[in-house]
Amino acid sequence: MTGTTAGGPTSRRTFLAFLGAGAALAAGGGALAGCSSKPASSGKGQAETVDKLAGLLPAYMAFGSVKPDLPGVNGSSPGFTKYPTSLVRAVPEKAVTSGKEVTAMTPLWAPLPPGLGNNSYYDANNERIGAPVRFNIVNGMDYGTKLGTVLAAGNVPDMICIPGWEIAKLSRFDQAVDKLFEDLTPYLAGDKVSKYPMLANLPTNAWAFSVWNSQLKAIPFPSVGIAWILYYRKDLLDKAGVTPPQNADDFMKLGKQLTNARANQWAFGGVNDELARAYGAPGKWRKESDGKLVHKYETPEFEESVALTAKLYKAGYVHPAVVGNKDADQKPLFEGGQILIRQDGTGTWAETLQRQQGNRSFNMQAVKPFAHDGGTPIVWAGDPAGIFTFIKKGVGEQRIAELLGVANYSSAPFGTEEFELSNNGVEGKHYTRAASGAPQLTALGNKEVAATYTFLGGRPSAITQGQHEGYVEAMHAFEVECANHREKNLFEGIRVQEPSKMAALHTPFDDRLQDIYRGRRPVSDLKAAVKEWQNNGGNEGRDFYAKVLSDNGR
Repeated sequence: MTGTTAGGPTSRRTFLAFLGAGAALAAGGGALAGCSSKPASSGKGQAETVDKLAGLLPAYMAFGSVKPDLPGVNGSSPGFTKYPTSLVRAVPEKAVTSGKEVTAMTPLWAPLPPGLGNNSYYDANNERIGAPVRFNIVNGMDYGTKLGTVLAAGNVPDMICIPGWEIAKLSRFDQAVDKLFEDLTPYLAGDKVSKYPMLANLPTNAWAFSVWNSQLKAIPFPSVGIAWILYYRKDLLDKAGVTPPQNADDFMKLGKQLTNARANQWAFGGVNDELARAYGAPGKWRKESDGKLVHKYETPEFEESVALTAKLYKAGYVHPAVVGNKDADQKPLFEGGQILIRQDGTGTWAETLQRQQGNRSFNMQAVKPFAHDGGTPIVWAGDPAGIFTFIKKGVGEQRIAELLGVANYSSAPFGTEEFELSNNGVEGKHYTRAASGAPQLTALGNKEVAATYTFLGGRPSAITQGQHEGYVEAMHAFEVECANHREKNLFEGIRVQEPSKMAALHTPFDDRLQDIYRGRRPVSDLKAAVKEWQNNGGNEGRDFYAKVLSDNGR
């Protein structure tokens, strides 16, 4: 999965304006009136260590149904190369006893499946759940825009998935989350989570990242903490007689070798974040030898990466669809051989192989982490949870229990009947089993099965897609490599809620960057952009983060 049908004209900036006018609360109607909660955040930011949040967090209760073939190493995911011969039924009772339909909004980076009433995959899962789940599925590339519209109107569904990368772009999300979504602390804190064993199986650090305004507000989808992977079409690079990049100089060379506009082929899609990492810019903050905190944007390494990215665009090595639209959907271009190297999230690999499972010549691989000069690389340390599921505020205790039951069903891990049904559908109908035991989708499965229930809960990070030959081993090896080079996380074990003023700077700064990449502004304009970032809230943000470290003896 990465990290938006279109959401209409409302932009993220419009969403912020709506919140400033109080529209999010007003549009929520009577359901929000009279619901007690702690006051919304002032926007100044909050930070607490995981141990201090213990009173809010669910008690961890492991549910281990299958032993991995490839254990995790230094925080990497375990790998399962073989499918179990028998599955465990983890959730025997129906989640929704009232039979009332559940509404949900989720992203999807794939063609839309048939809807409720015309989809036997939905029917099978909903029979287990006890009620129909009506998904409002939004193209992942347009999800941020659609979220702006929905959150501003305040008319949220029963359950809504919000990726962390979209939250980071919403400067007043701490206020929206307080007004629109239920505090789950009374239902899940401590041993109360035992009513939902699959949720109790989620790691404590992931739950800590579901806290806003001192309330447990969401169900987390745990992450292994890898922000980006640089993918390449090994089949096409092999055909061209070249190898993937191992340093910064390779990018210009590969751009020239692989780009052939007449053949509708370009070397690159988006690669800017992976270049910043390769140059050694920090994932966010770095503490210098004099004790000063320096943000990624302020480092010379980041400036060097911006300059190289701009060169790739200027030389014509980036696909024109990406040049014309920073939000262009690069997946079909990569799968169609028009883009040969691009960055994306960890989930993209298996999702792409699923779509290409009948194409034996297709070979997608991950570039091992590298440094710009060929030296020792760093890998950015991501958060322990990257996607969150929220429950609508004001629906009542009985309904909250039902919706948590849906999340519990959706969180069943590998080796359970529920995992198999929600990921692959019904055996013999939506999938058959290969000689290895791995499920292979049928024509009906390819049409109807989509990553939907997956976004209504979380499950411990694991590499399970053994149906794709060599994938589990390759992804496991990649994660281990990343774990061995992960940068020090200054704020590890601290749940930081960023000040609103600083969060509001992400989108305008990125807009300037995109102009620089595409030659609409000179690279020299980066210094002015950084200065504006500092003056408009970046320096205040630095002071906030520095105090967090000081308060925690770091």
